[in-house]
Amino acid sequence: MTLRKAELKDKQEVLDTVNLLSLPIPGFVWNKEEFVEEQIRKGEYFLQEENGVVIGVMSLRKRTHKVNIETLVVKTEFQSKGYGTKFIDFACQYAKEHGFTILHAYSFNEYNMVDFYLKRGFTMLDQSGSYHNHPYYCFEKKV
Repeated sequence: MTLRKAELKDKQEVLDTVNLLSLPIPGFVWNKEEFVEEQIRKGEYFLQEENGVVIGVMSLRKRTHKVNIETLVVKTEFQSKGYGTKFIDFACQYAKEHGFTILHAYSFNEYNMVDFYLKRGFTMLDQSGSYHNHPYYCFEKKV
């Protein structure tokens, strides 16, 4: 298994993978080519591969006092095999290496990711968020 920074040559594979998260929300940008390409150019996308096959992708964005997990998706056929946990472990290490002590994650309610994050040491924040009147959960982990 390899976990590496995505490159522009990976753009279509990243797009195909993040399309698994697509929701019918006005202004949903996380699966748009321009958005994904910009995040790849900024070095914010990472992917896991096994024998050249992409297992999943994650984007990490540095903010003032924290690192945000903006996208995290493991392809359906690879779920429940520890790959999501490997992404979280990587995100924690990434945050530490860049001088951050807080890792945030956001997840639209439809994704049913509450147990996933709680089992990996995150706490659900009291405040939730809303994007175009579409609610999402906010999680935090100290690293």
